[in-house]
Amino acid sequence: MAEQLVILINEQGAVALFLILMLNCFGVPFPTSLIMLAIGSFVEQEELAFLPFFTAGLAGAAAGDQSGYLLGRMASTRLFEIAGKARWLKKALQGAEKFENRWGDAGIFLSRWLLSPLGPWINVFAGMNGYSWIRFSTWGILGEAVWVAGYMGLGLVFSKSVQMVSDLLGNVTWLILSVLAALLLGWKLISNLTRKKQRDSE
Repeated sequence: MAEQLVILINEQGAVALFLILMLNCFGVPFPTSLIMLAIGSFVEQEELAFLPFFTAGLAGAAAGDQSGYLLGRMASTRLFEIAGKARWLKKALQGAEKFENRWGDAGIFLSRWLLSPLGPWINVFAGMNGYSWIRFSTWGILGEAVWVAGYMGLGLVFSKSVQMVSDLLGNVTWLILSVLAALLLGWKLISNLTRKKQRDSE
């Protein structure tokens, strides 16, 4: 799929990138990281210009985030009703809620580039719960700027090894997630042991 989308972007230009990233941030599973790496590679080879595609990428990602937030804000009652019947939606929103409650503004920022699979659900959850639009937009745009610039930059630097870099980044992301999960479990274990000792000493 990535190859076909890159061809579409070459043919239709920055507008196609805008639409692809907007749909991706709204939940459509496009291989956007690989696409941005490829675009960076084309920029390095002087087949594409950096600024129009960086701007289109950032605008498309921000538009997708805003669409998810708006959906959550305008249809919160209906979404809560659906979540009560659809276990998959309830589980996804609960995961977004736990992450957002723990990390706050930083959670929005991190879900744009480091933990991007959470992004669409964070967007909807933020809208459903009346999260400040200004804060959501500010942290969301900052995170998307890091993501777009980061992947295009890697494509520029490693123009001849785009697929290898994509695979490496995927492995690094899972490593970071594993470390965070291990730290969280360790913290919970220590907290439980501490509370147990306090109860035993009373």
